Amino acid sequence: MKKIKEEKGQSTIEFLVSFTIALGFVFSFLKLAIVYTNGYLVHYVTYLTSRAYMSYEHDVNNPNGSDGPAKTHATKVFDSYNIPGIIPDFSGAPIFEDPLSSSGPTRLYVGVRVEYQETITIPGTNKKISFPFISESYLGMEPTRAECKARICDAMADIGTGAGCEKHSTVSDNGC
Repeated sequence: MKKIKEEKGQSTIEFLVSFTIALGFVFSFLKLAIVYTNGYLVHYVTYLTSRAYMSYEHDVNNPNGSDGPAKTHATKVFDSYNIPGIIPDFSGAPIFEDPLSSSGPTRLYVGVRVEYQETITIPGTNKKISFPFISESYLGMEPTRAECKARICDAMADIGTGAGCEKHSTVSDNGC
C-alpha cells in the first residue's frame, strides 16, 4: 500500500463546509427575522381592525344594529393594508368576537382575532415546517349608544318614573 502524503485541498474543503454551515445559520436567522416582522405587521393591522370595529358607531337605535356595519368597516380597514401582497401565502382573515355572537371561553371579549400560518424551510433540505400564529386584539367592552339608551330606559322604567325615552340623557355615569 502506498501512503498518500499530500493534503492539498484539505483547507479548501474545510472552508467550504464551514462556510456553508455559517451561511445556513445566517439565512435561518434572516428568515426568523422576517417571520417576527410579519408577526408585528399582522398584530398592528389586527389592532387597527379591532379599533375600527370597536369605535364604529352607525347611530342606530338598536343595540345590535351597528355590529354589521362595524364589521364591514373593520374588514375594509384590514383589507386596506394588503397583507397578502406583503406576506406570501397569507391566508388569515379577521374573526370578530362579541358577547352576543360568541360562545365558550371568548364570550367575555370584544375585538378581533387573526389566525395564520408561517412556513420556515430547513437549510440544506426541502423540508418545510409550518407554525400557526394567532394575533388578538381585545380592546374592551364598550357599550354602544343604543345599548346605553336601552339600559337607561330600562332603569327609568324599573324605578317607575314614567319618563319617556325619546331623548338620550345620562342619569348616572355607568360607562354610558
